Formats: sequence, structure tokens, C-alpha cells
Amino acid sequence: MQKTTWLCVVLICTVLRPMQAQERWKSEWKKFPDPVTGRPVWQITSHDSPSVAVYFERQPFTADDRYLVFGSKRSGAWQLYRADMRNGKIVRVSAKKDLSPYSFTIHPDGKSACYIHENILYKTDVRKLKEKVWMDFNGKFSTPLRLSSSFSADARFTVMTTKTDSGVGIYRVDLEDGSVQGYHWKAGPLSHPLICPTNPDLITFVPGPDTQNDMSLPMEKRARTWILNLKSGEAKPFLMMPYGFRATHESWSADGRRFFFFKKSVPGWKPVSICSIDQDGSNWREYYRHDAIKLGHGISSQDGHWFLSDGQDPDKNPLILINLQTGEATFLCWPNASMKEEAGQHGHVHPTLSFSGRYACYTSDATGVPQVYVVPTGLK
Repeated sequence: MQKTTWLCVVLICTVLRPMQAQERWKSEWKKFPDPVTGRPVWQITSHDSPSVAVYFERQPFTADDRYLVFGSKRSGAWQLYRADMRNGKIVRVSAKKDLSPYSFTIHPDGKSACYIHENILYKTDVRKLKEKVWMDFNGKFSTPLRLSSSFSADARFTVMTTKTDSGVGIYRVDLEDGSVQGYHWKAGPLSHPLICPTNPDLITFVPGPDTQNDMSLPMEKRARTWILNLKSGEAKPFLMMPYGFRATHESWSADGRRFFFFKKSVPGWKPVSICSIDQDGSNWREYYRHDAIKLGHGISSQDGHWFLSDGQDPDKNPLILINLQTGEATFLCWPNASMKEEAGQHGHVHPTLSFSGRYACYTSDATGVPQVYVVPTGLK
């Protein structure tokens, strides 16, 4: 059994760096009706260098819907920017370079952007553009840390991972007292670590290599997701698909009661369903199924009433808003991202919803260069 270990990280007193001259860009907005649905689409960026929205598990909007945070390579290196949703003006948020374009998120306070650079965790006020050193992990970890951008509902805990000599370390960080509780996964690589918002002792993750398509294996050997219980220090298979199916792209509901995922047919992917289970891995629910569209990434709204999903058919993929109570689906627009292997993650839609649910954000390289888009959902 792997042992749970405790570390201590010194909290850095609030260090607000003086506001430096920030790169500023005029509005790049292009507003147009979607050719298929007729709904309004706002292309937020149109620079000739790549710009991407956050990964689907994360939050790009401030709580007041005033600012949208995104990654862009317009300076020659990946950096963090904000777009003003009133006028489209773009300002660089941080001078840090080579930030992973999917490694940041808006903090649950709805005001701050969080990101890690050279093992220092930063928390920057998006409106005031004041950068705060939140925690410095240098001297505590000898390998680069990766921020999951997953927080407990009270914003006290987050999760980080790092490669170790014996595998991968999963660490829950207490953002109030700086303590770190760790677990070493020795069975190979892992990805998608997520903390349960209302039960921070539970952390889910996806082990590698992916064995879900091997129908000769026992169910537990085919598990898409494992769950770590920090109280017991044990990890076990959590999300397991029936034979003939696989799961992808899971996410917790905001209240931590439901664990959403996509149930895909093997082989062929279709039909595919949007489903969820509870914290115990039981009480399976299916909300929406499509026999022709390869549903792929998605997230539930803060109030738990809606689910936003993309499709993953190359060059012809929709953005769909689904009522979780009725299963009714509204096609918002067609991002038509390439899904090309050479485009990597930049060729995926990765949709997210604002705190309010009034806006959806996504990435598309339909123009030939990845750009950031917003579409009003019509929700009040």
C-alpha cells in the first residue's frame, strides 16, 4: 500500500507586485450569426498567433462576466491575457512566459486568476492586474509541479501533481495553512486529477495506460477513473464501464454530488451518452444520448441544471446546451474545430460555462489558427 505523507509549505505573506506597464491590444472582436443556428457568436481573438480558452474542467470568466481570461502566444511565448467583455479590449495579465495554456483558472472567488510558474503559485486580481505570490514550493519539490486548477467549494484546497522517482505524486494543498498531504501512485502515469468540491478528502484521477478497450480484462482493470481517499490513504477503481463501452472526460458537479462523464461505444464511439454517478460510484444516471454526433467534452452549470457539451467529429462539431432535468438539447453553434492530430489540444473545442451560465467559451481552429470564442447561452 502506498503511504500518505504530510509536508509543510511556508505560506508567503501577501506580496503584491507593483503594476507594470501591461501589453494592451485593441478589440479583435468579430461578431456574427452562426451559419447553422443563427445564434450570435463572438470571436474574441483574431490575432495571427494561437489563442486558446481554458481546458473544459476550468473557469475562464470572472464571476461578474466582466472579464474572460485566456492563453495566447502573441508575444512569441504562451502568456496570460484578459478580454474585457464590454468592449473586447485585451490586456496581458502576467509577464510570466511559457505558461501552459491550459494550466490556469479563475479562482472560486470569481476575481482572481490562478496559475503556477517555476513552482510558485500565483493569484492575480484580474481587474486590478495585481500579481500576488500565493505559495512558493521551491525547496519543497525538486521536480516541476502541475496545478490541477481544481478547488474545493470553499476554496481551501487544491490539487497538484509531479513526477517522482517512484511514479507520480498527488498532493492536496491546504491554501490556508500551507500543509500538503501527498500520495504516491506507482502504477504508471496519471492525468485529470480532480478534487471533489464538497468532500476534499476525495480526489479522482485517470491512470495510464488506457486499458478500457481491452474487453478481456476484469472490470476493475479497465477502470477509466480511480478515486483516492486521503482519510484512509487508499486508492481504488471508481468509474468502470460495462463491457462494450468506455468513458472519457469526467468532471464533478459544483455541489460534489454527481460525477459526470461520457459513455462511448467500443468500437466506433457512437452512440455516446452523457452520464453521471454519485460519490460512492453508484446511482448511475443517463441524461442525453446521440447516435450520430461524437459528444466529447463537457461541464455542468454551477446550479446543476444544465450541461454544455461539444462534439468531436473533425471539422463538423456542435456546441450543445442540455437541460439535465428534461434532456432537451439546444444547439448553440458549430465551432467546427479540426480535431487534427497535428493540432493537438489546440484543435479541440473544450467548452466551459461562466459562473452565471449566461456565456459559453470555447476554442476553435476553424480559421486555420486557434482562436477564442464566446456564445451567449440565453440562460437568465
